[in-house]
Amino acid sequence: MLREAAGPDAVRRLLTFLARRLAAEVALVAPPEEHVTAVPADAERLLAAVVDDIARVGGGELDTVAVHVMGRHLAVLPVGPAPNRPVLVVARREPLTAEGRDLLADAAGPLSLCWRAASAERRAECFRATDGRTREAVLHLLMVGHLSGARRIAAVLRPELPDLARVYIVEGDWKSREEVTQRCRDAFAGAAWVVPCPVYSRHVIVIAPADDPDAVPPPPNDVARELTETFPDNRVGVGLPIALRDIPIGYSQAFHALAVARHRPERYARFSARGHLDELLGDGGRVWAARTLAPLLAYRPARAQDPDAYELMATLMSWLDFGNQSAGQLKIHRNTLSSRLRRIGTELGCDLTRLPVQAELHLALRMLSERPGQEPGETLGLDALLAVPEVRRWADIQLSPLLADERRTLLTTVATWLEHDTQTVPVANALGISAHGLRKRLARAEELLGRALLAGPSARYDLQLAFRIRAAHGTV
Repeated sequence: MLREAAGPDAVRRLLTFLARRLAAEVALVAPPEEHVTAVPADAERLLAAVVDDIARVGGGELDTVAVHVMGRHLAVLPVGPAPNRPVLVVARREPLTAEGRDLLADAAGPLSLCWRAASAERRAECFRATDGRTREAVLHLLMVGHLSGARRIAAVLRPELPDLARVYIVEGDWKSREEVTQRCRDAFAGAAWVVPCPVYSRHVIVIAPADDPDAVPPPPNDVARELTETFPDNRVGVGLPIALRDIPIGYSQAFHALAVARHRPERYARFSARGHLDELLGDGGRVWAARTLAPLLAYRPARAQDPDAYELMATLMSWLDFGNQSAGQLKIHRNTLSSRLRRIGTELGCDLTRLPVQAELHLALRMLSERPGQEPGETLGLDALLAVPEVRRWADIQLSPLLADERRTLLTTVATWLEHDTQTVPVANALGISAHGLRKRLARAEELLGRALLAGPSARYDLQLAFRIRAAHGTV
């Protein structure tokens, strides 16, 4: 009996042992918030005949009950101290013998301990699941710019969110993600906010303090090296220090760095900045963004249960970053996502399937989030905003890793990929290569650019705009 009690699934193993020794059907009926364990499984059918007796024994009104129903001798016995204790129900064709009663008396102690251990584990698992969902909710609030709500929740769960942060993305085997998550917490001595990614099952997201950009304890490279050495399948992307309100930017940085880390023998990389287009467009860009998104900002749902303007904006941003996988981040059904996207396309009067449209909307959303409530003024078109020399230099910098003569094939590949809205088959046909060959070229371009292309958040929007800017100046 002790061997059964020491093994996994100890309650069921003990019940199986008793059923075999007593030639009986047995069931353990736990308090109302728990569940029934029966051996064999259909033994649960016998419980209906003794429901009241089970309640009275479990509550401590009676010590034991013996009845004869359905051609069976049923014994209802307590397991552990009252009240709200589990109850053991034993059904046999013959009454229990003295030896059988002794066996049940001996089993009551181990069975009670095993049930308590299993019950505690279930409650702990429920707590872990609730804690995980709440931490994921904090990440979502940060990604959509709700800092005050995120801070309030984080202050309760701990650790508090830092004013200046650095985002890490750890990629590994999904089977070991729970272990990797705990190792990330340990690596930062509990000071970092660590969340399994709700979109990518192989990713763990870390938001760590970065109070001193030049000397963060522990140094980013040391942490990345430790995580890759501890888990040989891990790769780590590290972002730059950013304000907490810019967590979406930090996440994109770490995601791009991760794309580079996949091609490095050390399996970790830090993001290399090349400037941000939205920073160059200034107030004129913010006015353009507000005007571009005005129909969506002014949207009012016809029914109270329909998504409002804020929800549609969050949906659009998530979809632009993660595609159809955004349903997982937003916790909505794929059909709901499709319905929202149709509504967004209708309100904005645009075709969301076209990459140039996506690139403009992505830029507008980034510009709008920088200074909400910007007063409208004279609106320049995007082409006029992109015509200034600083923006031209930005475009050259984005594409500079592909501009060398020996890399023209990769430049042409990326340009063709963008021209065909990143659709694999048309691009491969246009280039005269296989889909596999196209993916290999794009992976090589990722490595050179230091940016993710094949998964979102992708650099495809910045690259599309960079090609557009260069084309406007007659440069391929």
